[in-house]
Amino acid sequence: MIICNTLSGAVSEYSGHDFQSIIPTHGGSSDGLFAFGGDTDAGEPIVAEIRLPATLRQSTLKQQIQMVYLSMRGQGEAEFSVLGPGAQAWSYRFALRDSEQTRCPVGKGIRENYMGFALRTPEGQAFTLDRIEVMTAASKTRRV
Repeated sequence: MIICNTLSGAVSEYSGHDFQSIIPTHGGSSDGLFAFGGDTDAGEPIVAEIRLPATLRQSTLKQQIQMVYLSMRGQGEAEFSVLGPGAQAWSYRFALRDSEQTRCPVGKGIRENYMGFALRTPEGQAFTLDRIEVMTAASKTRRV
């Protein structure tokens, strides 16, 4: 079940419950009434994931990612993924820093025209994301 907060635009997906009805504070199913809130989902960490669709970068030349910079508050580690055509994905873990500015080096062999990106917190920790900046370099000649 996919839920959208109409005030903030945030989207959540519930896969462990067959809710038949939902109000802002509770969800109901044949198993009972469940309260929303807290830092876990029935004792399991709440893993956040943001996915940006694969789009054509600035030109039709193949792009190589030089570095990814993130303005992000939180603790622990997060995971950044580069999404290529089809089901291709390359994932990289990076530490969140107290300075609230961090970088995530990615593999040098990725060269694509269409790239999407994803960010997730595998341990379910709280975070605030202000900006993702992907620095790319275009090939001089390679288009296909």
